[in-house]
Amino acid sequence: MDFFIFSLFRRFEAFLICETSGRRRINTFLFFALMIPGPLKFLFIFALSSRLLPAIVSEKKIRFFLSLPFSRTELFIYSFIFGFSIIFSATSIGWALFDRGSSPEFLKYFIFYAFYFGITLIYALKIGPMMILPMLLLLFDLVSSFIVPEFFAVSSQFSPIYQQNQPLALAVSLALLAISYVMFVFGRREKW
Repeated sequence: MDFFIFSLFRRFEAFLICETSGRRRINTFLFFALMIPGPLKFLFIFALSSRLLPAIVSEKKIRFFLSLPFSRTELFIYSFIFGFSIIFSATSIGWALFDRGSSPEFLKYFIFYAFYFGITLIYALKIGPMMILPMLLLLFDLVSSFIVPEFFAVSSQFSPIYQQNQPLALAVSLALLAISYVMFVFGRREKW
């Protein structure tokens, strides 16, 4: 059992080395940007979620990662954990430095991150490298309260930004994350 756990940590360490060595500048920028409190953080979480596994798939670098001793499940889980660990640590440091008046909303950030990680991965797997649809979905979610107030009353319940009903928003995000996992692990039709 100890060997199995040790092996998982060694593989995660190898994944971190691969992930951070190639994209050091963008990861550093996003880390510091996520330290800033306020609603602008959601934009940087969206950028981070689209730069992890969805970027590997859309940039056709998945062959490199699959040639390493990672299974598809490990790639999915490691990428997701890496992204949320950046969000968690940057938010914690930013809260300690800049915004001690309110507590950090980690569940709200997790729901948003899980939703857009799933959406961008599904888009990268099925459509291609341009992240137009996820960006339009984010834009529509932001402006739906101004354009269609009747629709906003319903969509704000499970919206990844507004989260009026947080358990429902969490369920929708986790369902979308599960669908993206199934598509990534069992789809196996990369466009390379």
